[in-house]
Amino acid sequence: MKFGDYLRQMREAQGWTQPEAAARADIEQSYLSKLETGKSYPSEDIFNRLTRAYDIDAADMTANVFSSELDKLREIKEVREVVLTKQKQETKLTRGWLVAGLACLMIGGACLGLVVVDSGPASSRQEFHYKSVGELKNDEPLDAFDIVGDTITGSSPLVPELKARQLEMIDRIHERIESHERYRGPSYITKTFSGRRVYTLFDSRTYDVDSPFKWLFAPALMFLAGSFGCFFISFRWK
Repeated sequence: MKFGDYLRQMREAQGWTQPEAAARADIEQSYLSKLETGKSYPSEDIFNRLTRAYDIDAADMTANVFSSELDKLREIKEVREVVLTKQKQETKLTRGWLVAGLACLMIGGACLGLVVVDSGPASSRQEFHYKSVGELKNDEPLDAFDIVGDTITGSSPLVPELKARQLEMIDRIHERIESHERYRGPSYITKTFSGRRVYTLFDSRTYDVDSPFKWLFAPALMFLAGSFGCFFISFRWK
């Protein structure tokens, strides 16, 4: 608000008429009228009289009066000191918002740069899947589980023994699957606690792998938006 409006509000808050207020401040009523209408501004002596009569607090006044109005009162020491202190605080806050905005801009730009640089064609990754039917004893041949799928017929004396062997191997079936990113041949052998396992390739697939920095796109937008917000606040603060 204008300085004159502030004076009028302070006078009305006391319940005084202009003549009463002028008498208490020891000034002419016509001069007080000019002050309240903005036609004139007080000297330091008149301002001190008004502050004593109205019990005006300089800090409260500077918080309610327009900056353009305060510039017209800068010759008054008390007002000048409060205004300078306020300006220093505002400058400090403005610089803080600017620094925060620059930091957000740098972080957001870095995140966005990583996304853009690594946004080329998706790389591919191949997986090879191997399966082991069951665990073999150390003295068993590598194809011992092949008997499981055999059809055993005939009148040979070995038929009962083969069928018994087939049932034994069926009971020992315990499949395991391993996946590898590199080709390990059509089959490979691994040792176990009590024997070994033969893993045979049964499938291979190729997958498209997205950029590992793709997730940074959302944080990049957040930081960039935050930087613009900080800049807006710092300029509006002025």
